[in-house]
Amino acid sequence: MIRGVTFDWWHTIAETPGPDYDAWIREIRIARVHEVLEAAGVATSADALYTAYDRHTDILKQTWKRDIDLTAEEQIDAFVDFAGIHLPDDGVVTAIADAFGGAIRAKPPILYPHVSEVLWRLRREGYRIGLVSNTGRTWGRVLRILQDGFGIGTAFHARVFSDEVRVRKPDPRIFEIAANTLGLAPREIAHIGDDVDADVAGAKDIGMRAVWFNTGLWPDAATDRADAEIHDHAELPEILARWRG
Repeated sequence: MIRGVTFDWWHTIAETPGPDYDAWIREIRIARVHEVLEAAGVATSADALYTAYDRHTDILKQTWKRDIDLTAEEQIDAFVDFAGIHLPDDGVVTAIADAFGGAIRAKPPILYPHVSEVLWRLRREGYRIGLVSNTGRTWGRVLRILQDGFGIGTAFHARVFSDEVRVRKPDPRIFEIAANTLGLAPREIAHIGDDVDADVAGAKDIGMRAVWFNTGLWPDAATDRADAEIHDHAELPEILARWRG
């Protein structure tokens, strides 16, 4: 009997706004960090910051290959070290962190159609609702604010972000944390996500049901492990009702 539903965030609940988003937000972050450092009297150059940013990206990718994540503080420490800059006080560190994490506010993500109404419908129907999200440089503490602003934050009984728990999907530990927070066994939960490895395989490996949200963004993506496939969140309640018993 399915009593809980967990969702992925990126490309499942929300989508990045427009093409070349990674390149765009890279420029925004560097410009914001440069402004912070200039205001603090710290000498540097945009070229040095871009180099540090790209080295930071490489470190994150290496870490993510092991299904491990870095906290926001660890990420900022690494970036500052790569940039070779000395910061005068912790206030500047905090401002740099906001420049990184808060850059997304300049062009917020876009919710998929029907997802908000479906979240609230499922909650009204008595499901325990969770979020299990891998993050990048937009950390859980930033995404919580965005989700609250979208009016969906309080729909979740649990929100689990990889930078806060230091493991990433498909590592079973991040799903275990979500299940424990919801107070349910994995077999009582259906997970919805777009990534056939991180979401579908990750959920199935811990004993959850898995619903593949097929966005069509990756034409070559395929899975034979999903218990169901949807293209619109409006399809989800009927599927869950069949599994509720």
